[in-house]
Amino acid sequence: MGLIPAIAGAQSDVTSFRNTAPGVHYVGSKVCAGCHAQIYSSYVKTGMGRSIISGGDASLREKLPVPATVFDQDAGEYYEVFRKDGELYQSQYAIDSEGKELFRQTFPLAYAVGAGENGFGFIVRRGNYLFEAPLTYYTKSHIWGFSPGYENSNYAFTRPILAQCISCHSGRPQPVASGVGAYRDPPLTELAIGCENCHGPGALHVSERQAGRPLNGPIDTSIVNPRHLSGYLSDNICMKCHQGEDARIEQPGKTVDDFRPGTRLGNVLAIFKVPVSRDSSSRDVLLAHYFSMTVSKCYRASAGALRCTTCHNPHIAQAGIEAASYYRTKCLNCHAEDACKIRLEERRKTNPPDDCASCHMPKRTVTTITHAALTDHWIHAKPDEPLPDGAFGSSAESRSGLLVVTAPPGDNQPDIPPVTLLQAWASLIHDGHAEFRPKMNALLDRLARESPRDPRVLSELGRRASADQTPASRAQAVRYFERALQLGSAAPDDLLMLAGLYGREHRNADAIRVLEKGAQTNPYTREFSDALAAQYIALGQYGRALDVIHQGLKTFPDDVTLRLLEKKVKAATLDGALLSKEPLP
Repeated sequence: MGLIPAIAGAQSDVTSFRNTAPGVHYVGSKVCAGCHAQIYSSYVKTGMGRSIISGGDASLREKLPVPATVFDQDAGEYYEVFRKDGELYQSQYAIDSEGKELFRQTFPLAYAVGAGENGFGFIVRRGNYLFEAPLTYYTKSHIWGFSPGYENSNYAFTRPILAQCISCHSGRPQPVASGVGAYRDPPLTELAIGCENCHGPGALHVSERQAGRPLNGPIDTSIVNPRHLSGYLSDNICMKCHQGEDARIEQPGKTVDDFRPGTRLGNVLAIFKVPVSRDSSSRDVLLAHYFSMTVSKCYRASAGALRCTTCHNPHIAQAGIEAASYYRTKCLNCHAEDACKIRLEERRKTNPPDDCASCHMPKRTVTTITHAALTDHWIHAKPDEPLPDGAFGSSAESRSGLLVVTAPPGDNQPDIPPVTLLQAWASLIHDGHAEFRPKMNALLDRLARESPRDPRVLSELGRRASADQTPASRAQAVRYFERALQLGSAAPDDLLMLAGLYGREHRNADAIRVLEKGAQTNPYTREFSDALAAQYIALGQYGRALDVIHQGLKTFPDDVTLRLLEKKVKAATLDGALLSKEPLP
């Protein structure tokens, strides 16, 4: 489903760039700088060019006030950030009523994320796994606070950095496909977003230019230049990272890192949006920069000619009065200066003076990211202007009930693989959109017949069956999850679900087998330690339970569940003696 009705005269995808082929390798931005020194020098001063730096980078010393301590009142725990021997660290600790420290865990900050426009987040490395650090420094309010996503649940140092997330904040990540938050060494072959994130892999271009090979046509097709793409394909490059939406689902057999600039993002990643009503405010589309632009009158009146790079030059950093003047010039390329209904004398009183964007694309607070504000990319004439009629075409009445943001403009019935749509609906239902459950159930019944060997289908069948509390449905759920794991699912949730079902059927030994497998492949997922200890307790294997608990507390010293289970074991054994270490039946 396209975002808007068909656009007359929409550009076709006319130029084929040869570096979009899968076999072309990346070379890194410093190689590009050898010939494009001026552009590179300018680019590395931009926010994208500084998206990730080493946690020990000297530039952070003046920007981050340390030490600092933040107290989590709900958990009764303290979080501290400090510098030692030039490196940044974060700690988590708790103290009892007498001031005695109950536990403490401290990690060096491997990477700092963000250029500081809204703040600096941090990543810690635990073995080959990357995790978000619990504290972020918010530059607008000049305070340390909990990181985005920690508002409702404090994950401490166990919130994994997912491949889809890091791919937008870094140059070249190296995620391990079968591991949640797992990466090869080094995790990032290029730290900040680089030249090839937008232009595609550069090996072919470097090879041909160094060899002096003549161009075969009017442009160099060995490297993507977005200016020679259609507006839609050019926007796909930006959309990959600047289109946060209700569901972002990787296509079957693809990962987000398979995307090559110059190709359709929808080939590897489908982005879905629940349609907003016509009386919705701009806050409902604030994080959706591409979508916001496409519902703007400027975009619709341009017949698709307006694109992200019409206004943005990714190679140049701008701020303050300079930025206001730059973007005002962009507006005046299409709009007459005397078209503004506000008198010039009044416009000059604003700060910055006579700034088009401050009225028509204002900065707005992001409710889902603490202390942050972003530019509203829905360009509207008046602050209270409603979303335009017809902006959504017939998509709200379509078979999916969703907008497919990655679909080309005017394509109201894009070809979405059924399993992709299944995952989108499942994600939305998990986030509270129960209205999609009937559609999902109908599709799930169909896929159960058509794709009975797809682990994703089997997992959803298992979840649906487990929701019915009858013994027969639970037995069916067990069969679905067992089959999903046999066919390659390594999802931690599938392992935990199956172990839980085994436990309810008093198949504790089977549950332990599954949980030990999960703990081995997901050593920093605390739920495996919690569940494994509980299963040993259920079998009366208190010695083994304590072994799991003590090992778990070394990795998760803040784990309240493990500490409660430890008390339970000691109470059951009177004085805490180990009563049983017999092998499992």
